[in-house]
Amino acid sequence: MSTFNELIDFTRSTTGTYLDSVVYGDELVTNGDFSNGGANWSVTNTDATHYVVFENNSARFVTGTTTPVTGLLSDVVLEANETYKLEVNISSITSGSIKIDGSNVSQIFDSVGTTVAIVKPVIGNGVIKFYRATDNVDLVIDSVSVKKVIGGQVSGTPLLRTAAINEPRLEYDASGNPLGLLIEEARTNLLKYSEGFTTGWGTFNIVTTPNIIASPDGAVSGARLQEDSSGTGGPRRFPNDTAVLTANQAQTLSCFFKAGTSAYAYLTIRYSNGNVAAVEFDLTSGTVNSTAVFGNMTLNSSDITSAGNGWYRCSVTATSSASTANGRYFLAMTDGSGLESTGYPNYALTGKNIYAWGAQAETGSFPTSYIPTSGSAVTRTKDLASLPVERFAYNQPQGTVVAFQETFGTAGNLVPWEIHTANTNRILYNAKSSIATIITGGSVQASLNHADQLPSVFYKQGLAFKKDDIASSLDASTLTDTSGTIPTVSSFKIGTDRLLVAMLNGHIKQIQYYPKRLSNEELELLTQPSASPTMNLTFDGQATSTLVEGLHD
Repeated sequence: MSTFNELIDFTRSTTGTYLDSVVYGDELVTNGDFSNGGANWSVTNTDATHYVVFENNSARFVTGTTTPVTGLLSDVVLEANETYKLEVNISSITSGSIKIDGSNVSQIFDSVGTTVAIVKPVIGNGVIKFYRATDNVDLVIDSVSVKKVIGGQVSGTPLLRTAAINEPRLEYDASGNPLGLLIEEARTNLLKYSEGFTTGWGTFNIVTTPNIIASPDGAVSGARLQEDSSGTGGPRRFPNDTAVLTANQAQTLSCFFKAGTSAYAYLTIRYSNGNVAAVEFDLTSGTVNSTAVFGNMTLNSSDITSAGNGWYRCSVTATSSASTANGRYFLAMTDGSGLESTGYPNYALTGKNIYAWGAQAETGSFPTSYIPTSGSAVTRTKDLASLPVERFAYNQPQGTVVAFQETFGTAGNLVPWEIHTANTNRILYNAKSSIATIITGGSVQASLNHADQLPSVFYKQGLAFKKDDIASSLDASTLTDTSGTIPTVSSFKIGTDRLLVAMLNGHIKQIQYYPKRLSNEELELLTQPSASPTMNLTFDGQATSTLVEGLHD
């Protein structure tokens, strides 16, 4: 059996985030609570003003000026390209801060309490080493914990993870159900600061406290948005920099929210001339509570999706008939009483709060996976997956392809698969318009058109073909064509077309290939709707590759 990476050529020239279902391995730190003093720990480069004292089930870390560089080292060995959950509890800080260094993992600890970080070493066989982040350090470490993050676990704990360059993203929902291989077009987060909500953001009747709660990626980087009860009117937040919004071009604003003492969040896309599209979200029920449109805006869609651990990703998509160079993106909380017709909340401030993390503004008619920013706009490039047909027993005269997929795209050509040689010889399926097409020598041989697919709904589609005998089935509903020749092809694209532009923008849960024209009855059986088949690729009727394999090792 081949792994995904052995069979499929996959590229994405940037990192990309995805929601994984994880479990945490055994505790790797021996004596992480210092109950056995300094056992399993070592201290380097000490003198009278640079030292570590193990006492009262803790480690007091003290350093003066720059040298010597005192280190507190655990005997934990970190493996390259594995992911770890690191937790460090500091009970007191008299002065200064420390940082951790191990296998090119870097994290600063400068506050009392527990700091959680998800780290991925790029160099193996490193140790966890604490040393000064500032001069004149005097603080007490109560405990240190390191556990391996094991992804791809059905019904595990949701965690937003970052896939490396050229690493496929096998995504799960917040309940641990597999969604499949995530394929997306390139998108740019236009917001320069997506987290923290202090730098790069303005404020109105609101106080922000960053790094106060565990965010969807497991790190303590979520911010609290607290109403300033001394103000009047509805609280809101917005970027300091001006947004350039183009007429008749859909814009999508999204943010992760979690209920605090308030259970309602609010997103708005606003044009400088007072045109507004706003949505109020219920963070308890996970529903849209209220919407409002004012001026020349059109509210295209809104959505709220669980990200696990009480977090929801909320989004609004809107279009204006006018352009502006002075648009604003707003996010805040409300009291759940709805929005004014002008799109703003209007209620008495009560000193309540919500939590926010991961804001994103992008040009497009739907939200894509989160793109972190910290000072400038960032682009995530497209996902590309393909394989030459000679890697499996492809039969040029006849065959059958069955795919189980969804798209969250709403416009354009959305292609889950295409087999082709150049532009003149093509076998493909378009998920947006539900059209199965065969082209030989530049001439259309078959075009079987089912009803349009709905976004964010999984469908099973299959295409069986040989000369003068072609059938397409969508959720066991079959269309046929009794004429047409079959082209000679060389490449199998997954999640896009031959030009690498008609991106699926969705998930592929399963692809099967059979080197023969299956009967209509067999095709209908394979395309019966089902809730959750195994995530895999199947060629030649045998499981020669499984998506789960190779993605999380």
